[in-house]
Amino acid sequence: MNSNVLVLFGTFVAVLGNNEHKSGSHRGYPPISFTCPPLPPLERPARNVYELRPQDIKVAMALGDSITAGFGIMGVHDDPILDLFEYRGKSFSIGGDAGANTIASWLRNYNKDLVGMSVGSHVAELCYGEICSPDQYHPDKDVLNAAQSGAMIPNLVKHELKYLLEQLKRNTKIDMENDWKLLTILVGANDVCLGCSGDVPYLTADDYEKYMTELMEEIHNNIPKVFVNYMLLFNVSQVYDISMKSDYCKDVHRVLGIECVCVFEGGEKTRVEVGELTRQFNDRAVEVAKKFAGKYDDFAVVIQPCVADGTAATLTPEVISTVDCFHPSLLMHELMTKVLWNNMFTPSSGKDSTFNFSAPLKCPTNETLLYTN
Repeated sequence: MNSNVLVLFGTFVAVLGNNEHKSGSHRGYPPISFTCPPLPPLERPARNVYELRPQDIKVAMALGDSITAGFGIMGVHDDPILDLFEYRGKSFSIGGDAGANTIASWLRNYNKDLVGMSVGSHVAELCYGEICSPDQYHPDKDVLNAAQSGAMIPNLVKHELKYLLEQLKRNTKIDMENDWKLLTILVGANDVCLGCSGDVPYLTADDYEKYMTELMEEIHNNIPKVFVNYMLLFNVSQVYDISMKSDYCKDVHRVLGIECVCVFEGGEKTRVEVGELTRQFNDRAVEVAKKFAGKYDDFAVVIQPCVADGTAATLTPEVISTVDCFHPSLLMHELMTKVLWNNMFTPSSGKDSTFNFSAPLKCPTNETLLYTN
């Protein structure tokens, strides 16, 4: 994304205004809040990854793209520059702002000394293919959220993991060898969107599996004691279905198409192709996880389906940001938190892939595990 284009985009949406929905509005959705009681201290810490409980997690980490970076969470502002911000403190997996409904914030209820959470906001850190600079990071706010807006799958090994390792080693609050760490990975939407453009090389399913296997191997080789939340992709073409329910979003995509343009301009055939590539990536993600299943005592890669089955298309425009009618709004981040949280404490056979945000919140007990199978 060119920053000048984004400034013009922000100006456009600020002038256009938004009388249909507000980012963060819960209209028609159950309010999200953490109501689980505290747990007593563990009699002993987990001896291996198959015994992990929420109290065991000492470090939160994240890899990914603009979703995890929190781009556009707070919607349109009067000042268009603020439309270019990432609100990392509210990111579903690792945000640490006061009162934020995120996985890391909820885990902090069981371990007040949890470290790694990203906080606050700042202008977007753009990473796109080889155009990716480590100098963009803001370690005081990003902390262990290594995600960057625009990142594609190869960027995780080349750039994001490098930053993450540097910050882990520098953080004096982290016992690298002994602290249990939770790493959440959500990536691939930019690769899929690049693929549907049809005029540049893009990742095949084989490429995807190769890169993600390499990434998991590098994580295991360099970071002890890690539980990986490996999130399957949602079908990005379904953002089209959500957008078409809003006249405001129709105007945004018609006047200033920026995000995944081929989904909105390529017709139904292209959207079907996007769905198929997404399915292929998700199938390969399962194969990647199988390569590490039961292989190590201090490392597990766990598939979290959450939004993979296509039901996201039934959601209303409140779940997408008013900045670009593409990225998740604050509401969507909170809904993702709840669905991921419930899946983390559910065996693989019972994990939800239907984005069932109305399900009761699972409250861990002292016997509840972060399930690895």
